[in-house]
Parts: sequence; C-alpha cells; structure tokens
Amino acid sequence: MNRDDLLKDDIKIIFDEETSEMEFTDKMMESVLDQTTRSGKGKIRRILNYELQIPLIPAAVAVAAIFAVSILPEGILEKQYRLTAIEMAGSQVMVQEDKEVTRK
Repeated sequence: MNRDDLLKDDIKIIFDEETSEMEFTDKMMESVLDQTTRSGKGKIRRILNYELQIPLIPAAVAVAAIFAVSILPEGILEKQYRLTAIEMAGSQVMVQEDKEVTRK
C-alpha cells in the first residue's frame, strides 16, 4: 500500500467516527430533495457550484501570448509598402521602396 491509500483509509476512519452518531431523517431527505429539484433555482445553483478545472501550462502560455501581443507597438504586424509612381513615356511605373537592414 502506498501513502495515498493509507491517507484515504485514515480519512475514512475519522469520517466514520464523526458520523456514527448522526442520523439522516426523513425531514432532512425532503430538504435535500427540495434543494436539488430540476427547477430554475436548482439549475442556477448547480451551475454556480460547478468546479472549473483549467490546466496550468496552457493557461500560462495563453496569458503570456496575450501579454506579448498587447505590448507590441501598434502597426508592427502590418506590412507597410511605400510606392512611388514614376511616369515614363506616357505610362506610370510603380516602384516599391524596401526597408534595408544594415549594421551600424
């Protein structure tokens, strides 16, 4: 037996000792059934008590991606072209200027 099994057994023993004197009466049964009916109030209560489990690593990656995109300068993801029209022999030629990357 591993440590988890022993812990589960210990918890079960403690729970049994604490609940040995308790009785589940008919009045308690009716109260529980009234609270868990399929009414609108019961549905809302079930939704509010729902446990949401989100994996930590994908959530952290999503938050980091949103943060990274939010700090980027505006317009950096858009490709910007600079076009110049040159007129030659009665027609126009469009020339695109490229950005050059050089070392300083």
